[in-house]
Amino acid sequence: MKEKASIYVFDTNIFLTGIDFNIIEAEIYTTPSIIEEVQDRRYVEKNRNILNKINVSIETKKLKIKLPEYKYIKKIREISRKTGDFKALSDADKEIIALALELMENSIKNIRMYSNDYSIENVCSELNIPFSPLYKDGIESKITWEIYCPQCKEIHQAEDLNRVCENCGSKLRRRPKK
Repeated sequence: MKEKASIYVFDTNIFLTGIDFNIIEAEIYTTPSIIEEVQDRRYVEKNRNILNKINVSIETKKLKIKLPEYKYIKKIREISRKTGDFKALSDADKEIIALALELMENSIKNIRMYSNDYSIENVCSELNIPFSPLYKDGIESKITWEIYCPQCKEIHQAEDLNRVCENCGSKLRRRPKK
């Protein structure tokens, strides 16, 4: 994970791996929403040490918390609709990608997104944001998804994922676009 003059952007799942990010030489960024996800009740008891590392890193300014500008969040929403990942990404996911994009456009340093989320990786791939998974394989190629009805085969908008088809009542799904 060592690159010269780098900024790493961490998703929730990277923090939850228990990585000791305090020994990483690069600057580390994340968003307030990602910190909220890590501090969720589900993780508090199980990951007390992780939360302690995060709190110390915030206090020592090793970990920087930044909310991306709205124009970048808007761009991620548009791109994720195009790739078909819109509904597969949470608002926190869209924010973390937006932060990586903003840093790429406004910094001379090397930016790298760290996430174990395939949809985040897919949108990063679409935007040419360098990314890496941690402790697992990442996506092999960019995928454009389409939302469809498995019964009547009608194609729908990205926002319609997991909704019910108006024609036949089946739950809408996604598949790689042909």
